[in-house]
Amino acid sequence: MTKLTRYLPALLLAGAALGTTACAASIYDDGYRRGGVYPVYRGPSRAADIGFRDGIEAGRDDARHGDRFDPVRARRYRSADHDYDRRYGSRDEYAREYRANFERGYREGYERGRYRR
Repeated sequence: MTKLTRYLPALLLAGAALGTTACAASIYDDGYRRGGVYPVYRGPSRAADIGFRDGIEAGRDDARHGDRFDPVRARRYRSADHDYDRRYGSRDEYAREYRANFERGYREGYERGRYRR
């Protein structure tokens, strides 16, 4: 057995570990540093969570009832303040994030609902 084949598994494992660390670090990095410290990843915001769930429900219901694809028609999309609390920040920012994720959820829910009539 040559030295290369003896150490090959360890080299591959080390390379995989470095690649995984780099990928994981990119999840937590939003592209800039503040005071030499990377910001903490907090996951989706409350507006994103609520908007996505509401969108899935509205899209699924529209598809099941044979309605056309139209997330803007949904009352909750238009108001964009479902479960808003001032602790979440400005109402405008909440609405922007809510609507963006509502559309994502609506698309997914509509696709799911089309196949489950």
